[in-house]
Amino acid sequence: VLSEAKVIEVNDCKSDQPVNMTYCFGQCGSSSKYSASANSMLQKCECCQVTSTTQRQVALKCSDGSRVDHTYTLATGCACSPSQCPTQTRRRRRR
Repeated sequence: VLSEAKVIEVNDCKSDQPVNMTYCFGQCGSSSKYSASANSMLQKCECCQVTSTTQRQVALKCSDGSRVDHTYTLATGCACSPSQCPTQTRRRRRR
């Protein structure tokens, strides 16, 4: 889980100060290798996905001077999960 400070903006309202926002980011394993039994390339793809979240509230100040409470979601856990690989194109070697 990584984090960055960002001002939250919703419509014409925004937080007075940057808010610490957490998110998932990472490199997960992917591969393409030849399988003799399948006579083709087998692909394995994984992507970094959120596994758990929590909610927090922040007060937003609007352009008309009013204040509103806004609930936002933070990532608290991430993991590599299997994902659909892009479709592969078949290329044949010229002889």
